[in-house]
Amino acid sequence: MTKQRQGCGWAPNHITGFFFPKMDADPMKSSSLGAGINLLKGTKTAVQLNPGIEDFKIMINDQISNAEISRWILRKFLEKFDSHDYSVQVSHSIEMPISAGFGTSGSGALSLVLALKDALDIDTPNEECYTLAHIADTENKGGLGTVMAEIAGGFEVRVDFGGPGVGKVESIPIDRDFQVIILYFGPFDTKKALSDKSLIDNILKYGQTCTDELLKDPSIERFLELSQWFVNKIEAASNNVKKIIKKMSKNGYICSMPLFGESVFSIQPKKRAAELSRLLQEYGTVIISDISTEGPHIC
Repeated sequence: MTKQRQGCGWAPNHITGFFFPKMDADPMKSSSLGAGINLLKGTKTAVQLNPGIEDFKIMINDQISNAEISRWILRKFLEKFDSHDYSVQVSHSIEMPISAGFGTSGSGALSLVLALKDALDIDTPNEECYTLAHIADTENKGGLGTVMAEIAGGFEVRVDFGGPGVGKVESIPIDRDFQVIILYFGPFDTKKALSDKSLIDNILKYGQTCTDELLKDPSIERFLELSQWFVNKIEAASNNVKKIIKKMSKNGYICSMPLFGESVFSIQPKKRAAELSRLLQEYGTVIISDISTEGPHIC
């Protein structure tokens, strides 16, 4: 490559309601089963590559970042698909709060691999690029199955362990009238959570049950009920989150906690979404997102 090249990719952000993980020495076998919903509020990543000495500059929402997962992807992607050295500028524009249970590391990884594929005009299946995103997110403990969920788009259930081409995800049809309502309080350290043996033990104990039960009745209402039950059983919610979930239940709204995030979420038809939003506004920042029915794509 002798001239500047540019590329752009997009991927949905995501909320996991319940899951149970499997760790393996082979990262393509490490993943999680469970269920979640993809958000139309996603991550857009733009890349600019110039020939020259290897150098990576990464921006997240206009702020310079170390971005370990993005740096890992840049090195592995260029090693795999190109033998030249580049000065690369990456700009992640993330619509949802970071480190808060919205799958931003996964969407950043997916949008970056697609942006690089676009910039370098590489003739390779998207699945091969997605594999790098899955390994990056898994090995850096940004998520464990989020990439597979975001590839599927929409309302999804992960039913077989593994990364792209290995695992299996089932998509559940959903009415376009539904919206996701989120009450956001602050960040939550996913890497710390995935390293907590006691928490993981509880997740393993109850996650399989939730997944099996949802497949018997694959509906939004059942998903919310199981998500709430799961969060109660694994004891992951703060007192503040538990208090809001209980209050909203009394008002007729089933809510739960994104995994993992100091937030509350629900999925409702648009009219009820507006009503729930008004109820939640007195407690903090409310975000409403439509549901993304598509997976990642080049911009």
